[in-house]
Parts: sequence; C-alpha cells; structure tokens
Amino acid sequence: MPLNKQLVLFQYILGQLGYSSFEALRDEFNNKQSGSGSTGYSFFAGALMAKPDKKLDDRLIILYDEAIQGYEKKLRENRAEPFLTFKYYQWFSLLFTEYFFDNYSNNGTWLIEKLNEFLSSNKDFEEIQPYTEADLKKLAYWMATGSGKTLLMHCNYWQIIKYFNDWENIILITPNEGLSRQHYESFLESGIPAKMYSGSEESLKTKEGEVLILEITKLVKEKEGEGVSVDVDYFSESRNLVFIDEGHKGQKSEERAWKNLREHLTRGEGSFTFEYSATFGQIINKNNKDLLQEYGKSIVFDYSYRHFYTDGYGKDFSVFNLDAQNEYSEEQSTLLLTGSLLGFYEQLELFEQYEDELRKYNIEKPLWVFVGSKVLGAQKSKGDTSLNKTEKETVSDVSRIVKFFRYALANPEALQQKMDAILTGNSGLRDAEGNDIFRPRFDYLKKERPRVEDILSKVFNGMGSIEAFQIKQADGEIALKTKTGDKYFAVINIGDVPKYSKTLEDDTRGELMVQDDNFTKSLFQAIAETNSTVNILIGSKKFIEGWNSWRVSSMGLMNMGKSEGAQIIQLFGRGVRLKGQNFSLKREEATADYPIQALQTLSIMGLNASYMNRFLEEIEREVPDYTEFPIEIRFNNEDDWNGQLLTFRKQKDKEFKDELLVLEYSPAVARRVTIELRSKVSFAGGGFNSQVAEDSGIYTENFLKKFQSFIDLPSLVLEANRYKLIKGYRNLIIKSETIQQLIDEGHFNIFSHSWQFGIEEAISGRIHAVAISLVKDYINKYYAGKEKAFLSKYLTYDMLDHRVHSEMFPASQKMVVKIPKKYHSFIAELEASIKDIYIQNTRVLPSIHFDKHLYSPIASFAAGNMYKEIKTVPVRLNKGENDFLTHLRQFIIESRQFDDKQVFVLRNLSLQGTGFFMESSSFYPDFIIWVIVGNHQYIYFLDPKGVMLGDNHFNNPKILWCKETAPELGRKIQSDLSSEKMDLKVSVAAFILSTTSHSDLATRWGEGTGTTKETFAQNNVLFIEDDKAYLWKVFENLGEK
Repeated sequence: MPLNKQLVLFQYILGQLGYSSFEALRDEFNNKQSGSGSTGYSFFAGALMAKPDKKLDDRLIILYDEAIQGYEKKLRENRAEPFLTFKYYQWFSLLFTEYFFDNYSNNGTWLIEKLNEFLSSNKDFEEIQPYTEADLKKLAYWMATGSGKTLLMHCNYWQIIKYFNDWENIILITPNEGLSRQHYESFLESGIPAKMYSGSEESLKTKEGEVLILEITKLVKEKEGEGVSVDVDYFSESRNLVFIDEGHKGQKSEERAWKNLREHLTRGEGSFTFEYSATFGQIINKNNKDLLQEYGKSIVFDYSYRHFYTDGYGKDFSVFNLDAQNEYSEEQSTLLLTGSLLGFYEQLELFEQYEDELRKYNIEKPLWVFVGSKVLGAQKSKGDTSLNKTEKETVSDVSRIVKFFRYALANPEALQQKMDAILTGNSGLRDAEGNDIFRPRFDYLKKERPRVEDILSKVFNGMGSIEAFQIKQADGEIALKTKTGDKYFAVINIGDVPKYSKTLEDDTRGELMVQDDNFTKSLFQAIAETNSTVNILIGSKKFIEGWNSWRVSSMGLMNMGKSEGAQIIQLFGRGVRLKGQNFSLKREEATADYPIQALQTLSIMGLNASYMNRFLEEIEREVPDYTEFPIEIRFNNEDDWNGQLLTFRKQKDKEFKDELLVLEYSPAVARRVTIELRSKVSFAGGGFNSQVAEDSGIYTENFLKKFQSFIDLPSLVLEANRYKLIKGYRNLIIKSETIQQLIDEGHFNIFSHSWQFGIEEAISGRIHAVAISLVKDYINKYYAGKEKAFLSKYLTYDMLDHRVHSEMFPASQKMVVKIPKKYHSFIAELEASIKDIYIQNTRVLPSIHFDKHLYSPIASFAAGNMYKEIKTVPVRLNKGENDFLTHLRQFIIESRQFDDKQVFVLRNLSLQGTGFFMESSSFYPDFIIWVIVGNHQYIYFLDPKGVMLGDNHFNNPKILWCKETAPELGRKIQSDLSSEKMDLKVSVAAFILSTTSHSDLATRWGEGTGTTKETFAQNNVLFIEDDKAYLWKVFENLGEK
C-alpha cells in the first residue's frame, strides 16, 4: 500500500477535526477566505468551530488559532510583507503541529495510547507497528515544492521554542551550499538568528536560539585530518533540535549513509527532528519497510504535489508524449526539439504581445530549460578530461541540444518546413491513441504563422553561426551567442568546463571553440533579473536543488536515471512554480483566455523515450495524465429568453475604485460593528486546563477606551492601511483621527464576559488585538456602505444575450471534461452517451437535464473515486446544489404554481457571472431564477451552502445582502425602468439555502440558545433538509404587485 495510505498521525488528527480524509477537508476550505474577521479569530477557525462532528474543543481551536495568527504577524512584520496571509493548508499544517505539541508536552503517554487505539482500529495500518515514546521525537511534512515549506519551517521553530526551549544546538541540514545560503537569508528575513558553517570549529558554536546551517555532505562519521567536514560525534550527546530540508538522495547507498548521519544527530536525550520533503513518496516503498514505519508515524501533514495540483496551485503541464519505447531516431528528435522551440517562441511572443494584460497575473518572461539529474564532476587530476559512463550520457544530451541550435540557425528553410508540418498536424509523430502529438497545441501560432527568421531572432537573439564562451567570473558556465548578435541567448551550467569544452570542440570538428569571457558576471545568477537576455538554460543540477526562479515555462529532460524518482519530482516542482494573481500561487481556470493558459502551462519534452517514460511514471504517481473531452453546450428554448431576461450591470465608465474615499466616523456604521469575544466553551480537554466561566452575562463597557493607553495608535493605523491594501480598498484614505474617534465614542457592540479583559490582557496586547478587529470590521462596513451607494447610483439593467454576456456561460460555449487516461474506457462510454446528455439525466457523466435551465448539460455530483478524479470545467454541482436543482425541477411540476408562468434558471458561474460586493468579499449566488408573469419579472438569487460561517449571527454580510440589499436592488432597477417608460416590472429576492441541518446550526448560532427555523426564515435563511417545502417560502412573493 502506498505511503499516503499509511499516514497514521496525519489521519488521526484529521479525525479529531471530524474529517475522514484530506479531500473532505479540502472541499470545505480550499476556496474559503483567508485572514480574520470581526471575531478576532481567523475565518478558518470560525468555519472549523462550526463543524458539528469534530472532537477538538472550540477553546483549543481558538487557542491554537491565536498562536498561528501570531506567527503570521511575525512573518509579515519581520519580512516586510504586509500582504502575507496563510493559505488554508498552511494554517492547517500549523494547527496539526500545535495539537501535537500541546498534547505531547502535557501528556505524551496519553497521546501514545490514543494513537495506538486509532492504529489498531484501522485495517489500512496493519503494516505499522505500535507507537513508542521514541516515535514522538520527530515530525515530518510532506509538502510540494512551491507550497511554502520554508515559512512553515520558521513557524515550526517558533512553535517548538514555545513548548521546549532548552536546546544545546539548533541545526538545519541541507543538501547543498546554494540551499544553505537561501535558508540563511530567509531565516534572517524572518527575524530568526542563524549562521552558516564556514569550515572552522569556532563556526559550529552558536548563541541561544541561533540556527546553525550545515550541508549534509559536510557531515562525516569519523573525520580524518583537516578540511571543512564535521564529525557528527561533535553533536551526538547533546540535546539537539534538528531541521532537515530534502534530506533524501534517491540512490540506495547514499540514502542509507545519509539516514545514519541524520539519526546520529538526534541520539542525545530530548532531541527532536523536523523534516521537510516533497519526495517522501518516491523514497519510501514496500522494499524499505523501516522508512515506511518511520514516516508513516511521523508525517503530521501531507500536502504533496497531488493535493497542490488538485487545489489549482502551480502551473498546469503539457507533455510532448511520443508513443515510443526505444530511443528516438534523429528525425524524431529534431521534430520534437522543433516543436519545443515553437512552443517556447509562442510563449515569448504572447508574453510580449499581452504584457499589460498579463501583469496582474505576475507572469515572468518565459525561460526554456534543459535539465537532468547529473553534472560533470571535477577533474581527478589537472588536464584530465576523461568521462565516466554517466558523464558521457550527460555530455551527449547537451551536445545534441547544441547541435539542434546549430542546425536551426544554419538551415532556416528546412526548419520552416518542419514547423509548417507541425502547425498543420502533419508532423508524423503520434501518441498512443494515434493522434499527432502537436494537434491540440499552438493555437496562437496556427493563426499567425510566423516566419522562421522572426523565431530564430527572438529565441537566439540573432542569426548566423553559434559562438561559445567560458564565463571566467562564474563557476562552470559556458555561454552561447550568435555571430550577428551581441547578447548571450543561452548558458550551459554543466559542472567542469574543460571536460565539456573538449567534447564540444571534438563534436563540431573544431568549428565551435570555447573562448574566454573575462568580464561578464554569472549569467546563471542573473537569470531572474528583468534585464537578463538569457532565454535558454542547459544542464544545471542547481535547478533541482533550490534554485529560486519563476521563469521556467518550457522544459527538456536529460539523463533521467531509474533510481531518481525523488529528483524528478523536485525538478518538476521547480518548473511548475507560479506566483499567480495577487500572489495566490494559483493558476487561472481552464476557461481563461489562451495567452494566460499558454503562459501558465509548463511544456515538457524528453531527449529520448526512456527519459520521458521515466518522468511520466513518476508524475503519474502524483497526478493523473488527463484527456480533455470538450462537450458543446446547447441552449434550451433560446427564443423564449435570449434578449428578454433582465440582468444587471454597472455603467461601463464608472468604477468605484476610481472614486477617492476618506474614512470618516459614522455612528450609524459603528453601531453595526459587532465584536463577539465570549467563550461558549466550559471545558477543553487534551492537556489544556481551561477556565470555567462563572458568569454568562454580557459585558459591554467600552474597555478599549478604558485601556486606550495600552493601544498603540500608530501601529493600529499601520495595520488598518495594510488591511485596506489586502482587501483591495486602494481608493480609501485612512485618518488616525477617525480611528481614535471610533474608540472614544464607543457606539460599537462588544460582547464579552466580565472576567475576560482587564489589566493583564491590556499588558499582554490582547486588548490591542481587539482594537484591530474593531477597526477592520468598521473599515469593511464603511467601505461596503459607500460602494453600495455608488452601485445603487450607477447600477442599471440589461437584457441577457448569450452573445453579449458570454461571461455568464461556459467559455467558448463548451464544458470540458478532464478524464484520467487510466479510465480510457470511460471516454468511449461518454462519446456513446453524448446525444442523451441534452435530453435526460445521464449516469455515464453524471448530469442533470433541466429544460428550464438556459443550457444543457450541467455536470452534477456523484459518489465514487472515479468521479472524484474526473474533473469538469465549469466545476460540477456539489451535493447541495444538486439537491436544490432536483427539488426545484420537481417543485415546478408538483406545485402547479407555474402552470401559467415562464421559468428560467441559470447557474451563476463563480467569479465570472453576476457578482455583488459585500463587506468582506464579492458574492456570487449559485443560481439565478427568473419567473415571468405577464410583464413582471421576479428574479431570485439563491445560494445553497453549508452555513459554516465565522460570523454566526444575522449581521453576517451574505445574510444582510439577501435580506436587505437584494430587494433594494429590485427597487433601483424598477425606478430606472419607470423613468425610461419601459413596460416592465421587476422584483428581486435572495436566500441562503442552508445545507447544514437546523439542529446542527441552531445551537451554534448567535447566543447558542436554539434559534428557530422561523427566525432563520425571517432573515432569508432556509433549510434544504425540508425537502421541497422551503421553495414555498422562496416563491411566496409571486403575484405581488
């Protein structure tokens, strides 16, 4: 059974939170807003506390969340990154760690008992031996490259120092000096003292709390003579805190040696280890059961690449996968390299053509890399240029690439013919299904048909023959340029330059001699700079081991060995790194415009079939290889609605963010600010001794004013300005006088117990933290009110037309089904059932047919592993949405309410359909319904959701929008229609349709005293559990004038 099915500690803590799998947690939190609200705790904590079937006490969640927010604040302030907020998986990884240390530090024996009870009750863990005390001496994090494990390490440092602080040595072990340097600089940026081992024994000595950074290659069991190596016995009897980053090599002999060294460091009593890797799954298998035991017990969080990719993080990837088991012929190799050249040129051209539009996505200039797992070792003796077998393979690959560059530049006419064959789908290279491997690619180039001269000039910075230069001021770099160009277009970073120079000269029969460049500084180090002219990087093993670049867009694979799965995943992870819009790290949806898709996709090819097959074998262990199957949508009863249904838009020349807005004090806004600070928990177990509240009264004295000398006003204003930028309120000017007046006047509502806030809380900073929550909530409500007024003034109506309002419908009027290739038989079934998908519910691809919906098909929820792996764009209905649409379809028929009316339904696509601004975010209700009665259009916005909200009261922004703003919107549009003498009437209503049961929600709502269904209904919250009965309430206004 694979490692991800054997993670005992990870699965145990998931269970404490009420989840049977990480996928269940992801479904609830992947797209949930980060940050914190007026409650003071994070939105993640608020949602988790609202979960009825968790075992972890709310008081503990608040305690852990408070700590996590503290780490986040430290990172923000120390690194001067005001927008830094944790992603959901980062927050949960820290929550899991807090849970572990809280229990381990208070009662480790109890934790061992609970883990072993869980272990023995789960048949999946039969291979894992029971926990002992020694098994709690290590935590491991299986985190994808690019997921932020460096910052996680910094938070782990603060976490363990909080619980255990008497360390004799704190050591970080890295695989190489480059990564050590990166960690050193990053530690200092986060305010953590650190030093690098410099070779002397003196540099091994550290101050209290200081991290010693050391490469594992410098650790030895028995040191002989002088040199920079360190005898591991120097640390072996000490109480050591050890951090290990990517401590696995992949080769069995080295792996065993490295493991022995790592274990020697933590032999001392009380030592502890944190380990981080993207590649545990590649190292650990059925053949090394000792590692399965170790990491099955110690991995506390699994966010490996399969989760990272599924959540939409990082680039997508596309593979030139030729159906071949043997080595490629020279013609096949040339065609593959030509296709890769075309792909890279397309990315360069799109980057330049759409630079302004792409800026908000933080896409950097494309870079074409050819990289393998080997570099050339140093010469054994001066003048020795001999190569071993592995080095010969590496040199052969590099020479093949250089040979192609020379061919392309020397034979433009032949290259043009190959390009034309590729762009017309006649390359002759076929995949396993018999299709031309280039057929679905190069949409832009197929339209533009570039000249070969333009391609060569842009990629190679010129024309003519190639010249090679050794960059003498850099280590192991050979640069390439064309004879007519004055800028280098490529750098070969291969290790030992003399070894390769001799081969390069021999291969070109002396035509390409490596000359010296004594003045240029390292091209490799400058690749990330905006003025770098380098378009191509070849051969750098540094690319795998921590190279920090966001440019990689096309990748050629060299020299992939059979035992190098770990390095393949690291290599791939470096290639798919992506900043994303608003530094979200996420790629855009598959519905995005082609330039964005092309530049957020890593294009991959291999120099021979064995490299490609080895690569795919590893990647498909993490992410399925998908076949995309587009299905055209068809409009239902188009003549009855197109151009006839009212929709909403703001005037095109009016943007609220262009309006200058000053934050002023408004008592009316302040009265709507509610800060809930009361604990609803009387006891919290698991090692935390909570205070039992003796009173449950509401304490509303303005203790902020009472203790305002403990509130740092400049800091408060600074935090308010940071918050406004995070929220995108760039047109808002914040004045310190307004914030001071807000605190002084005290019109806001603070609910707390009388014992909660006194001088101790003032000194500790908790009262200042309450002031921050107050200011954030006031800013949200003030800004939302002003935007609402602006939209009311400039919002108007339009008539829905699918040609004009294309954003309301799936992109290109197609639904895309992404099917893992292992389900190849499903594709044939799907093709056979296409005709049915437009006229009835189907089970092959679960879908709902509803002739009142403006188009078909609509992919729907279905249980089962296969349907979890099959993806659709737009995303399929979830269970709540599916239930609602089923209920509505039945209700229309059974109620007889609509026999003399027209009904039209539209699924409102998230982030691209009809959205409305609220206090903290935009709101895109899941469905829009139009009911036509004569000249009266009744419009309903309905949002089936699990009501797991941090603001668990009726001042929740979504609830207020449904109850108050939606009807106001209807009155505004009616006024516009009347003023333009349009013979139309309109009414607008909106409801939250709770998929959370009333029994679960009532006790967690407001005071927790059991809010009735009637009270929820009065506030436009209805319950789907009531079968179809809730729909009578939705449509009760039909017939009103």
